[in-house]
Amino acid sequence: MGSDASAPKRAWPSNSDVPPAKSRAAVLWSCAALLAAPAFFFPLYNPDLFWHLSAGRWIWTHRALPRADFLSFTAAGEPWGDFEWLAQLSFQAFHCAGGMTGLWLLKIVLLACSCLCLDRLLARRNVGPRLRAAALVLWSAGMLPHGDLRPELFSVLFLSALMWRLEERRLGAAECFLGFSAWACLHPGFLVGLGLFPAYGLEAACRRRWAQAARHARDFTLAGLATLCNPYFLLPHRIAWEHWTMRHDLARAIKEWQPMSLENPLYWPFWPTLILVCVLAAAALRRETRRRPEAPEQAAPWALIAATLYLGASSLGHERGSIFFSAAAAAAIPLLAKDDLFSRRALGACIAVYAAFALWLMPRVSWAGVFNYKFVPRPAAEFMAKERQVLEPLRLYNQWEWGGYLGWRLRPWHRVFQDGRYIFHDLLVGGAEAARSPQAWQKFIDEHKLSGGLMLNLDRMLPAKKRYPDGTLKDFSRPWYVFYMPKARWALVYWDEQALLFVDRRAAPASWLAEHEYRYVRPKDDAAFQEALRLKEIPAAAAAAEEQRHREELKKFGAQAP
Repeated sequence: MGSDASAPKRAWPSNSDVPPAKSRAAVLWSCAALLAAPAFFFPLYNPDLFWHLSAGRWIWTHRALPRADFLSFTAAGEPWGDFEWLAQLSFQAFHCAGGMTGLWLLKIVLLACSCLCLDRLLARRNVGPRLRAAALVLWSAGMLPHGDLRPELFSVLFLSALMWRLEERRLGAAECFLGFSAWACLHPGFLVGLGLFPAYGLEAACRRRWAQAARHARDFTLAGLATLCNPYFLLPHRIAWEHWTMRHDLARAIKEWQPMSLENPLYWPFWPTLILVCVLAAAALRRETRRRPEAPEQAAPWALIAATLYLGASSLGHERGSIFFSAAAAAAIPLLAKDDLFSRRALGACIAVYAAFALWLMPRVSWAGVFNYKFVPRPAAEFMAKERQVLEPLRLYNQWEWGGYLGWRLRPWHRVFQDGRYIFHDLLVGGAEAARSPQAWQKFIDEHKLSGGLMLNLDRMLPAKKRYPDGTLKDFSRPWYVFYMPKARWALVYWDEQALLFVDRRAAPASWLAEHEYRYVRPKDDAAFQEALRLKEIPAAAAAAEEQRHREELKKFGAQAP
């Protein structure tokens, strides 16, 4: 038969009509988006989020910025400058609109905007879609440990936007001033942004581009002045300096302040990324020393490379700083690798390793909800809320990472001992030192006039001996609280897998203690408990009643059984 000229034309192209290059690009971007998804969709878990919410609520309620502490009894009324107030207001607004889901969506928006700035930077530097997709994967791999909602995410966004505009050489004076004015009200990470200007200015001077060098010097001055245009003036700069001078002391008490290690799997991608940056930078230096690039756009972005290497070196001593290194590295690596076959293969190998790592990691992440309450004492706080009448007058110790949640959940009646704010750094360091021995801990408690404490249910055992009537001794390993919170003074009134709540016997009604104290059934002390039962040193019926009460209490407050 001949051709049918009257056959209708296809309205849509078939798969065979799609150009192979576009088809491959679509597959590439789909794979990159899949690998990047965990960083975007990780559940929230930062316990400091709650004191930020408390501050945001206070600002919204009072239509003013706080100048003194209102959340604790240890620093009540003392000066406190809330220099992250603008970030906290945004947290409060999204929480009011959508609860924890709203905050989770805000995190996704901030990360997505940062990623878009990175992609625009690479597109304007004529980086192809393959390397831009690889940059998305590298960026998301570095963001895994920071896939949470913190004020730092605003700094990552502003840093990404600043790198984009500097690489384009299109940063305007007004844009610079307004941007840094806002940044200084969001997070002290603006100091990282300030450090980019000398790097770009030095590169321009080395290439004898004097007009560019002068413009960078002007922008640096404008940006520095803009950071003073905040309600607390020099306070953010001073606190950043104090953080730096106290970094070694804080590292003993806060894990995030410690040097980079392999202990936390979320930080594993940092190491191959740092190695790749160093290798590509060395290769670019070798190329440029052999022959000068024919066009300025062919030159390696040495200002960005220098900033990336500096941020990587800083992250080795302080793992929390890796968030800025990851943002800079995701921009620098594709710019270094765009014309080098070896570099592309090295980049591909890193991405393949990350894909395998992501497959291993994802089943080990809790995806139960948009917020993971693992790091806050949620059931214990519910018990405290129920027993407000007795607990409200007490001065209760709490772990620093729990203070934000307790102050937020138990508002307005409960004042915390400490939380994650800078005004408690000395207290945090002092508490870490006191925890080294029972004697030092008792002194710490007496100095602060504490009448109770909500403490971690640690897996820490200490040696003890039991003397029998015949004079023989037997070794036992007993939990730390037996020595640090001795039963003669401290009554254990609540416990679960996560937390222990002790109350000074002199500070609580005897009738309430008789109803709530755990005299026999106590955590991680099974060997001594069974021995006491065997010797009939404790009444079996009373111990069984306590066990039943504990099971009911855990169920009532939503705690997991130990």
